[in-house]
Amino acid sequence: MIKEQLREELKENRIHGSLMYPVSVYPMDDIEEETVLECHWHEEPELILVTKGRALFQIGTIPYEVHAGEAVFVNSGEIHTAYQMEHESCSFVATVFSMSLLNSAGYDMIQARFIDPLLRKQMVLPVHIRGQEVWEQEVLTLLNQIVDINKQQTVTCELTTKAYLYLIFAQMIEHMDTQVALIPAPSDKVQRLKTVLGHIHDNYQQPLRLRELAEQINMSEGHFCRFFKSLTQKSPIDYINRYRTQQACRLLESSDRKIVDISLEVGFDSLSYFISVFKQHRGSTPSQYRKQTNGVSNSFITELQKNSIE
Repeated sequence: MIKEQLREELKENRIHGSLMYPVSVYPMDDIEEETVLECHWHEEPELILVTKGRALFQIGTIPYEVHAGEAVFVNSGEIHTAYQMEHESCSFVATVFSMSLLNSAGYDMIQARFIDPLLRKQMVLPVHIRGQEVWEQEVLTLLNQIVDINKQQTVTCELTTKAYLYLIFAQMIEHMDTQVALIPAPSDKVQRLKTVLGHIHDNYQQPLRLRELAEQINMSEGHFCRFFKSLTQKSPIDYINRYRTQQACRLLESSDRKIVDISLEVGFDSLSYFISVFKQHRGSTPSQYRKQTNGVSNSFITELQKNSIE
């Protein structure tokens, strides 16, 4: 029960698509930030297609260098993040969908042999789809078509998307690692990371000390810092500052509050330090950012954080 509560702390609460069509396609173009995708997780599986450049995706504790034309599959409940490589910008499109879309109306052979084992995570599906094998090329073609038809909102968009998702899963199931009977339980490292990130997200407005974070998972400060950076590629302080900056972006975009008040609201006790950190992460001062956005959010990452557990 405790582990389930801890998992909820970092869970993204965003609703993808609608109850009638639980699919959303999110394009992200020319991302130049060091962190391409912040740490988060959700119940829905996700297929991420890199369309330009490259990025280092970390799914659970495993990193994948993904180049343009390649994709990664993120299973339900997997914590995932992505980072820029060698200051190179990248573009990607994420297709997020609920497995309810693929459920059979009645309990048939498809549900019994494929859908239920997928839901119970009894299948180890390929994660990195490179396009080196014929079946990988077919998956990438289908994924590109899903993106296109959802962008164009074709007459048969919903029907075709469902059909293509079935075909994608058929290919991945056929080529999964048959030597592994069950997916291993989430590692202790991932559970601990979810605990710490959840604590940061819940308390970012208050002072956060390394000792406090380390105590969340019963580690010494030194061990905790090494552990945190090994999984997130950032120091705890850098992650906290980045998260606070994202919350500041929300307020700058959606309100006309004074910058000094926003600084205090998101956990900075020094205006000059806030401006320095903000400029480091966003490439502009808070006031410049407000003018650029003009009250309209143009960041998918900020939108993800807006809909996360608060």
